[in-house]
Amino acid sequence: MHLRDRAVIGLLSLVLVGLTAAVVAPSLAPADPGETPSASDRVLRPYVEGVIGSAATLSPFSAQSVVERTIASLLFRGLVRLGPDDRLIGDLAERWTVDDSGSAWTFHLRPGLSWHDGEPITSADVLFTVRALSDPSYQGPGAASWREVTATSADPLTVTLTLATPLGGFLQAATQPIAPEHLLGRIAPAELPAASFGQRPVGSGAFRLGSLDAEHAVLVPWVAGDVPDRSAAPGQSAPQATDSLASPSPSAPGGAPVPYLDGIVFRFFPNAAALEAAWSLGQLDGAGGLPAGAAARLTAGGDARIIRYPSTTLFAVTLNLRPTHPQFRDAGVRVALLQAINRDAIVGSLLGGFATRADGLIPSTSWAFDSDATTAIAYDPEAATAALVAAGWKHAADGGWIPKGGKDPLTIEIISPLEEANPTAFGIAAAVAADWQAIGLTVTHVPLPGAEFVGDRLQVGEFDAAVTGTTIGLDPDLYPLLASTQAKRTGSNFSGLQDPTLDPLLVKARAPGSDEVRKAAYAALQVKLSAGTYVLPLAFGDLVVVVRNTLSGPLERPVGAPGDRFWDVLTWRLAEGR
Repeated sequence: MHLRDRAVIGLLSLVLVGLTAAVVAPSLAPADPGETPSASDRVLRPYVEGVIGSAATLSPFSAQSVVERTIASLLFRGLVRLGPDDRLIGDLAERWTVDDSGSAWTFHLRPGLSWHDGEPITSADVLFTVRALSDPSYQGPGAASWREVTATSADPLTVTLTLATPLGGFLQAATQPIAPEHLLGRIAPAELPAASFGQRPVGSGAFRLGSLDAEHAVLVPWVAGDVPDRSAAPGQSAPQATDSLASPSPSAPGGAPVPYLDGIVFRFFPNAAALEAAWSLGQLDGAGGLPAGAAARLTAGGDARIIRYPSTTLFAVTLNLRPTHPQFRDAGVRVALLQAINRDAIVGSLLGGFATRADGLIPSTSWAFDSDATTAIAYDPEAATAALVAAGWKHAADGGWIPKGGKDPLTIEIISPLEEANPTAFGIAAAVAADWQAIGLTVTHVPLPGAEFVGDRLQVGEFDAAVTGTTIGLDPDLYPLLASTQAKRTGSNFSGLQDPTLDPLLVKARAPGSDEVRKAAYAALQVKLSAGTYVLPLAFGDLVVVVRNTLSGPLERPVGAPGDRFWDVLTWRLAEGR
């Protein structure tokens, strides 16, 4: 299995699960699908959250933006999902086993589950989803991630996923939303991303889609037997009445547990100013996707709080390490460039304190992080200047630096996304450029449209330095980011790094094994990464959400994907008033 898409560029947005012979995973309360909240537990209005951006499609095969992926995570379920205490727990699957090689994972589905249209969920749905994702003609979200996975089924409730390359962190991939075969099975994999299903999806989660248009998405609790009318036009389907006092309790094996919330409405806003205006009018219970300053302003009245979810989104400077850029080949030079960057200022000013300084490529919240194996490089402009001199660089008479073996002063071009597309990455690139200029380097900052930034520059190696935002994952896999085999247009090793002494460590770290074995492998890898400083780590950003004090239930915890913050949504309660 490649899992290449786990290292995608951009703010896309799990935990260690030891490989054992058999794993039985509990559900998160309210766990019994037969329970339904009492009248005292419910406020009969939905939770309303404002988000910057919009959603045009909500299918697992087409949802790509942060907003789309967040909403889709509430509509669809995977075989497993994020649970309490840094664990992955069963979702559609009630238990699973893995063979000694870590290659064959057999999942046993919960009996009696059904889609929102009442059709049963079976192994056929898992087979369909995995086979579509692994089809070479499919180019939607997750493309190439499942190419080396084959799916087989022994019966309607048992499915085995076999990996060509065993992965210790495979369960993280098994959070992949499963799609309904009975509605999509006749559509060619290449056509799935454009299918109209994305506007009127039928899922399996605790919420189903009531309506979707340019201004909002309305999600309502799903009760087994509550089958929506799909005859209405897309975007105009009216949700059925969801008064929990009148709704029948779901059947015991039924569908997903019924949440306490009477629904969730995501209101779409083009920018922070528009969202803040709606907040000031009391129209919102929560807000997501805001920059740090705007988030802080929403809490000024004292009736709201900020929830910080530490994420695995690593902001870093990727240097071009190909033979065409010999100036960056010396590890001493790379250390000097990192010493010259004031990362604490980036965390405190640009990210508003909603981030953690990165001293390595693995977040300190991860089970795999080893502080003894990770060397922290302090901000020290004077030491950076001395390190460049030690590496053979010289000050040019007219300003700038001449690299070792060069004749002319070097100009470093640092690229980033456009400010309007990604203000955080843009601001970080500007700060890095200023810090490098402060030690005498000649630097230009060039912001680019997304397609050009990734497709025309990063993927083909046409850059000097770039500020990137990479999702590392709560079960980190650095192979796609650094392995020699991934230094190609279809890979994620944008630096072009080719280090045969690093590759075996990357392979060993991602391999199956006991907790102890995997931690040791990651420790050895981090020692090598600290010595090489192949990528300049800057900060791990938090996923920040503002909620009014009338909402109870959300708990802070490390997250990987954008939708992970709803891991405990079944426990959320909304009090009267705003």
